[in-house]
Amino acid sequence: MATCYHNKKYDFNGKVALITGSSSGIGAAIASKFAEYGADCVITGRNSENLNQIARKIMKHTDREPLMIVGDLQTDPELPKRLINETIEKFGRLDILINNAGTGIANDTFDNPELIDEFDKMFTLNVRVPLCLCRLAVEHLEKTQGNIINISSNASAEPILFTYSMSKAALDMLTKGAAQDLGPKGIRVNSINPGPTITSMGRCLGKDSDHFEKSKDKFAKLTILDRIPYPDEMANLAAFLASNDAVNITGSIIVSDGGMLVKKRQYFAK
Repeated sequence: MATCYHNKKYDFNGKVALITGSSSGIGAAIASKFAEYGADCVITGRNSENLNQIARKIMKHTDREPLMIVGDLQTDPELPKRLINETIEKFGRLDILINNAGTGIANDTFDNPELIDEFDKMFTLNVRVPLCLCRLAVEHLEKTQGNIINISSNASAEPILFTYSMSKAALDMLTKGAAQDLGPKGIRVNSINPGPTITSMGRCLGKDSDHFEKSKDKFAKLTILDRIPYPDEMANLAAFLASNDAVNITGSIIVSDGGMLVKKRQYFAK
């Protein structure tokens, strides 16, 4: 018998969430948090060992066994369709789509001789895949009056990482455009835009996987609050946006970066 989750902050009992890039970092934290609140989760990523670890963690703390699908969204154009189809086959519905999978470029400058090829790969994962998944999910989300959350970046507002910023700006526009088109169907679409977060994202930028952990003091100084978050904080924000508490929020780009983008205003105020 399923556990009652009414004592939790949110009740996602009976809901199904598909979270891409959920083998680590923010995606893994979202999957764990949503399962804690009662959702059945579909987790997916390239690393089967990491996915198994996340699945075991979820089952240890909840009575929910997630559907685990190993695959590379960057290189397998059929994987988005497979994710949606297997979700529906397993659970019969889809309530929440989290487009979290993303990547960057190690040498994100004009000097990089491989820049165009690397940009094409990054744009595929950061923009094309979320667009494909949104389109494939619409008929199912309309039935459940569900919602979509795109994990973008505060880099979408400034050329912090040049082409990475371009891709995240495009993802933000996807959020706004999808909110316009899908609102009449009862589907909400929002974006979470973190600043530096303690994840293994450093690997995509040519750094060590613990780059943000080792450099957290340096990154903290870029913020107003003098701190950078852990993935669980973004998972809490995602849970709010997916819940009925956010029923009036759609088309929103919600920045969670400790004030990094506006810190420069402090100096003009002096």
